[in-house]
Amino acid sequence: MFSSEEKLRGWNGIGGILDFTNPEAREWYSSHLHMMKTRYDVTSFKFDAGETSYLPRQFSTLVPLSDPSTFTRRYTEMAIPFSERAELRVGYQSQDISCFFRIIDRDSVWGYELGLQSIIPTVLTISILGYQFVLPDMIGGNAYPNRTAVGLDGKNVLPDRELYIRWLELSAFMPAMQFSIPPWAYDNEVVQIAQKFTELHETLVAPRVLELAGEVLDTGDPIIRPLWWIANDDEAAYKIDSQFLIGDDLMVAPVLEPGKQERDIYLPAGRWRSYKGEHFDKGPMYLTDYPVDLDEIAFFTWVH
Repeated sequence: MFSSEEKLRGWNGIGGILDFTNPEAREWYSSHLHMMKTRYDVTSFKFDAGETSYLPRQFSTLVPLSDPSTFTRRYTEMAIPFSERAELRVGYQSQDISCFFRIIDRDSVWGYELGLQSIIPTVLTISILGYQFVLPDMIGGNAYPNRTAVGLDGKNVLPDRELYIRWLELSAFMPAMQFSIPPWAYDNEVVQIAQKFTELHETLVAPRVLELAGEVLDTGDPIIRPLWWIANDDEAAYKIDSQFLIGDDLMVAPVLEPGKQERDIYLPAGRWRSYKGEHFDKGPMYLTDYPVDLDEIAFFTWVH
């Protein structure tokens, strides 16, 4: 059932690689997952890895691979029976598989190099490619040793508090939120901000995502959209990589820089109402240094 006798050293030990081109291997693996769901009342699974880079150098599969990425497609197909709330982090022509597709691990830093500022461009790219149900990485990033600060005992320390809060606010406007580092690891104010934004996700964002889901499954349109989606003749809209739309009528502009409680916001043409109740109807326009407190995220609703 295995593609190679060679053992591979992975994230948390040594293991082998299952040959997902082999129907018997897939059935063996799937039967064990079904057993776990039944015996332990497991809600769903996180299917990590699946990239062909994890295959041994000398590997063979039951069905020869003319394109190594086909192995990834067979891996994602394995997840179809478990797709309800399941998570994949890899895909190859897998747009028809109704799982959450998670972007690759982010570091606990602010910048574009796998940091907070990289999330929106990455999610927009994946969404445009047809993966509508995007799961951003865990709130606050991974805080891996040697990739961020570590404590005196060599263990991980928490991501920067402000970074964690801004990451949390952005994640609340994504199709799903993923906590690994709990907000109570910080202080009561962070807990209150987390409660505020998880409730906002539940009452505002999730219903909109579910409403759009029925539409985008037919059209292939993304749920998370770039500004130019509604302003394709607006040259300025093509340059915005720190704002995004949920559908056509909910625009989000998070703060993505440290020490900032304001940001510049671009409003495409149309009538917009801010989360503060302000109305803007002379667009397109820039809102310069628009104030956004630490416990806020700027979002605007298109007024019909």
